[in-house]
Amino acid sequence: MGSLRWRLIASFSAMAVTVAIVMDVAVQRFSAEQIMHLAMEGGLSADAAQAMFDQSVGRVLLIGAGAGVILGTLAAWWLLRRILRPLDRLAAATRAIAAGDLAARVPAAPDRELQRLGDAFNQMADDLERVEQLRRALVEDVAHELRTPLTSLQGYTEALADGVVEPTPEMLRTIHEEIVRLSRLVEGLDRLARGESGSPPPARVAIDLGAFAARAAELQAPEFARRRITLHVDAPQQLPTLLGDPDGIGQVLGNLMQNAARYADDGGEVRVTLSSTGGRVRCAVVNSGAEIPADELPLIWERLYRVDRSRARTSGGSGIGLAIVRQIVKAHGGAVGASSANGRTEIWFDLPVEVG
Repeated sequence: MGSLRWRLIASFSAMAVTVAIVMDVAVQRFSAEQIMHLAMEGGLSADAAQAMFDQSVGRVLLIGAGAGVILGTLAAWWLLRRILRPLDRLAAATRAIAAGDLAARVPAAPDRELQRLGDAFNQMADDLERVEQLRRALVEDVAHELRTPLTSLQGYTEALADGVVEPTPEMLRTIHEEIVRLSRLVEGLDRLARGESGSPPPARVAIDLGAFAARAAELQAPEFARRRITLHVDAPQQLPTLLGDPDGIGQVLGNLMQNAARYADDGGEVRVTLSSTGGRVRCAVVNSGAEIPADELPLIWERLYRVDRSRARTSGGSGIGLAIVRQIVKAHGGAVGASSANGRTEIWFDLPVEVG
C-alpha cells in the first residue's frame, strides 16, 4: 500500500477526472442540440453544425478537462505538502523523544489547527523533560541521603566490631540519631508513594485545628528552646470544626513547624496564626531568617527539593516535608502557598470547613 500522500493525490486526481467527465457528458447531453440548432438557424447544415461543435466545443471541453486534472493534482500536492510537512516534523520529534532526546520540539505550523497540535506536543515534551529531571534529581538525592547516614553507621559498627573503640552513650546516641534519620526518610518516601498510588484515605474525624497546633508547638518546644527561637501561636477562641485524618493533619503542622525551626535564624521568631473566613480555616507559619528567592518559591513543594542543600543536610532535613504537606492538604480538599520577603518566610495552608 502506498503512502498517504500519494493515495490522497491520486484521490484528488480521480475526483478531478470524474468532474471533467461529468461536465463533458452534461454538455454533450444537454447542450449539444441547442448549440447545433442555433448553428443551423445561422445557415449551416446539420453536418457542418455537428462538425463545428465537435471541433470547437469538444476541443474546449478536452482542454478544460485536462487543465482541471493538472490543476487539481497540483492543488492536491500543495495542500497535502502544507498539511503533511508539520505531521512529518511531529513524527520525527516523536521518534527523537522515544530515542531519549527530550529536548526535541516541533516548529510553528502554518495553520491554526496544526499549531494547536504542535503546541500540545511541545507541552507534553516539556512535561516529560521536567519529569525526567525530577526523576534524576530524586535518585541522586535519595542516594545521597542514604549514603551519609549509612557511611556513619558503617564506620561506627566497624570500629566497634574491630575493638578499636569502646561503646559510649554518646556514640550510641549518634548511631541512634542516624537510624532515626534513615527511618524518617523512608517513612516520608513511603507516605508520598502511598498517597500517589490512590490508596483509600484514612477515616476522618472531627478536628480542632487550634488544639492540634498547640500540641505540635509543644512537641517542637525543646528544639525552639535550644536555639532560643521565640514561638507564638495565635488562634481565636472558637474555630470551625474540620473533618480530617488526625494523623495527617498532625503531620502537616509538625512538618511546617520543623521547617520553620530549621530555617529560622538562632534567636529568631516563629509565629503560627490560625484564622477562618469564607467557610475555610487557614493556618500560616511565619519564620524570621533568610528569604527564599522568588524563582524558587514554587519549587519548595517538590520532593527532595531544598533551598539550602548543605544546611538542610547538616540539620537533618530530607527535603520531603513540604511535599508531604501539600499531598495531605490536597487530599483534604485544601490549598497551600508560600511567600518570602523582608526577612520573613510564610508558608500556609487552608482547609474547607467540615470537609468529608
